[in-house]
Amino acid sequence: MNAKYSLSLLLTAALAACTTVGPNYQSPAANAPPAYRAAAPVAGAELQRDWWLMFGDAQLNALEAQALQASPTLAAAAARVDRARAVFGAVKADELPRVDVGGSVTHLRTSAKSVTTPVLGGQAITFDGTNTGIQASLGWEIDLWGRVKRQAEASQAQLDASTLDAAAARVALTADVAAAYWQWRALADEATALQRLRDSRGNAFKVAQTRFDAGSSTMQDLERVRAELAAADADMADLPRRQALLANQIAALTGQAAAELKLQASPLATPPQIRAGLPSELLQRRPDLAQSLAQLHAATAQVGIAEAAFYPSIRLTGSFGYQSKELGDLISAPARLYNVGPSISLPIFEGGRNKANLAGAKAQVDESLAAFRGRLLQALREVDDALAELQGRATVVDAQNRTLSSAGQALTVAKSRYDKGAVSYLDVTEAERTPLATERALAQLRGAQWAATAQLVKALGGGWTPAGT
Repeated sequence: MNAKYSLSLLLTAALAACTTVGPNYQSPAANAPPAYRAAAPVAGAELQRDWWLMFGDAQLNALEAQALQASPTLAAAAARVDRARAVFGAVKADELPRVDVGGSVTHLRTSAKSVTTPVLGGQAITFDGTNTGIQASLGWEIDLWGRVKRQAEASQAQLDASTLDAAAARVALTADVAAAYWQWRALADEATALQRLRDSRGNAFKVAQTRFDAGSSTMQDLERVRAELAAADADMADLPRRQALLANQIAALTGQAAAELKLQASPLATPPQIRAGLPSELLQRRPDLAQSLAQLHAATAQVGIAEAAFYPSIRLTGSFGYQSKELGDLISAPARLYNVGPSISLPIFEGGRNKANLAGAKAQVDESLAAFRGRLLQALREVDDALAELQGRATVVDAQNRTLSSAGQALTVAKSRYDKGAVSYLDVTEAERTPLATERALAQLRGAQWAATAQLVKALGGGWTPAGT
C-alpha cells in the first residue's frame, strides 16, 4: 500500500467520523402569563417601527430624525455590530483551507574555517552561491468534532446579539426623546396655568391689602393671601430650571448642544391608546429579549467548543514549490519539491484545564438562561407598570375634570353675586383658586400620561419586529 493510498484512506475515515459535540441550542420556554395584571385595552393603535409618526407632530418627528442621525449611543452600537461582523468573518475563515505563497532569494557562502566544513585532500570545501525558490503551503484543520463549526455558531450568535443590542438602543433612544419632549410641553402648559394662578393670587393680595388698610379684614387674612402669592411666585421661579433640565436632556439625546435646541410649545391633548397585546408576544416585540436569547445561543455553542478540546485534532498540511541555484532552472521538474501529510494532536495531560473550561462554559449557559428569565420578568413588569400608570392617571384626570367643572360653576356664581354687589371681589378671587389650581394639576397629569405612553412604547419594544417577519 503506497503512501498516497494510505493518506486517502486516513482522510476518508476521518471525514466519515466527523461529528459535532456539545448540546444543540434550544430556545427556552418563556412561561409568560396569559394576560397582564392591568386590564389592558384590546383596542388601540398598533406600533410601527417609526412609531412616533402616529402622533402627527412635526416637531417630534424632527427631533427623532436628529437623534437617529447624530446620537453617539447609536453610533457606538453600530460600531459594535461592525466589530462583531468582522470577528464572525475571521472565524468563518477557519472553516476553509489556508493557502500561503512565498518566494525567496538567498546568497550563501560557507566558512572555510568552520569545524563543520568538509575537507578533501587537505583543502576545505566551501560553497558560495545564490539559491532561488518559490513555494506554496496549505494548512487545513479537519473539523472532526465540530469545534470550528461551534466557533462559527457562537460568533454568529454574538453578531446577532450585537445587532439586537443596536435595535434595543434605537427603541430606548426614540422613547426617551419622546418622553422628554412631551414632559417639556407639559411644563409649558403648566407654566400657562401657573401664570394665571399667580395673577389671580396677585389680585387677591391687592384686594386683601386694601381691605386690611380699610380695617375690614384681619392681619391673619392678609398673611394667608400673602403666603399663597409667595407660593405661586416660588413655583413660577422654579419652572425655568425644570424646563432647562428637560431641554438639556433633549439636546443630549439628539446629539446637539443645548444652545442649539429650538422648541415651540403647544398644548398637549389626551394621548391615544396603544395596543399592548399579550405577554407571550413580548418575545416578538422586544429586541433586548431576543438579544438575551442570542447570548444564550452563543454560550451553548461555547460548551461544544470546550468539549471538543478533549478529543484529538487533525491538521492536513503540505507544501509545493521549486528551488534552484540557477534562476533559469527554477521552474523545472528537477527543481521541484513538496511535502504533504496529516498531523494529529491528542491531549494527554493538561492539568485539568479542559475540565475547568468545560465547567465554566456550562456555568455561562446557566447564567445566560437566568439572565433571560430575569429580563423577561423585568419586561413584563415594565408593561404592567406603564399600563397601571396610564389607567391610574386616566382615573385621576376624570376626577379632576369633574372638579374643574364644579369649580367653574362655583366661580360663575361668585362672579354673578359680585356683579349684584352681594359679595366682594376677594370672594371672586377666592373662587378662582380651585379651578386655576385644577388646571395646573391637569397639565401635570397630562404630562404624566404622555410620559407613561412613552414608557409603554419602550416596554413593548418600540415597534421592533424580527427580521423577515
